[in-house]
Amino acid sequence: MRDDSQWSLNCGLWGGVRVYVHASLFVAFVTIVYFAMQVAQLRELEDPLVYGLMASAILLVSLLLHELAHVVAAWRLGGSTDLVVLGPVGGMHLPNVPREPHREVIVALAGPLVHFLALLVLGPALIVSGASLGDLLLHPLYPGGMLSGSLGTVAMKMAFWFNWLLLLLNLMPAPALDGGRALRSILWPVMGYRAAVRTVSRSGTMIAVMLCMLALLLHDPSNNARLVPTWLPLVMLALYFFFSSQQEVQTVEEDDQEDDLFGYDFSQGFSSLEQPAVGPRGRQRGPMRRWLQQRQEMKERRLREIEAEEERRVDDVLIRVKELGIDGLSPEDRSLLHRVSARYRNRLQS
Repeated sequence: MRDDSQWSLNCGLWGGVRVYVHASLFVAFVTIVYFAMQVAQLRELEDPLVYGLMASAILLVSLLLHELAHVVAAWRLGGSTDLVVLGPVGGMHLPNVPREPHREVIVALAGPLVHFLALLVLGPALIVSGASLGDLLLHPLYPGGMLSGSLGTVAMKMAFWFNWLLLLLNLMPAPALDGGRALRSILWPVMGYRAAVRTVSRSGTMIAVMLCMLALLLHDPSNNARLVPTWLPLVMLALYFFFSSQQEVQTVEEDDQEDDLFGYDFSQGFSSLEQPAVGPRGRQRGPMRRWLQQRQEMKERRLREIEAEEERRVDDVLIRVKELGIDGLSPEDRSLLHRVSARYRNRLQS
């Protein structure tokens, strides 16, 4: 089980949801402040630090709204979440929803939808203020005239640009992005979940290769005087997509290997944990297989702890049902009852 909160700062409990900020987002904030200050100084603007801090604050608000959309969509569809990990292009942990492809598509696309709505609101406001949207839309890597105008106009330009950039990135069909999650859910009924994951991973690898080729085509030695050369963000994105794709494939292969080794089916209880640590012909398993077995047992212990805690919470929920009726329950309580009752049915069937 991958821990998405590693290398993250715990920001506390917000409305029953644990919120973490990943280390990569802090790196993005520092980078944004630095480049915004450099551009402001080149344009001889007063208080360059203000522009850097404003850009970081706008990005943070955009990411929070992005994740809030995911959480609300999951709650409306009978899901729940107890963890949000903010990264540079969105959340790194999707909410839990019932394992149905159409629900996962809706939850995945809820984040990009927020950015699209922000563009619909900010675009007309910028046009009325006399700002040109052409450079922001057509040159997302180098938006011209970003820091021109009043401080309020600059803030709107930054908000428009960040939301436009986040929309473009999250719609790419690559792992760890909303577009890849949506594509995986669309392909899931057609070819199965694991085949869909592998297909999206290959798509992410192809995008990484195409971005590297684009970086070579756009490389112009005459533009080396720019603060950030054109090829640098493209290559960084390519590396991110490539390694995310490789990690996604590795995760699926580990799951396949564990299923083959232990024959475990999550929907059928924990009977596979009772199997002896020997192979089919009575041979002792090697160090790798013992390590995999220990890893599997740790996952199952954690799953048992979560299920035990949920079953203890069910008693409180049933008391509220008696007092307030079923309509008085929150979406999270309804999801809890659904999960626990599904587990009881599985146990009875097995």
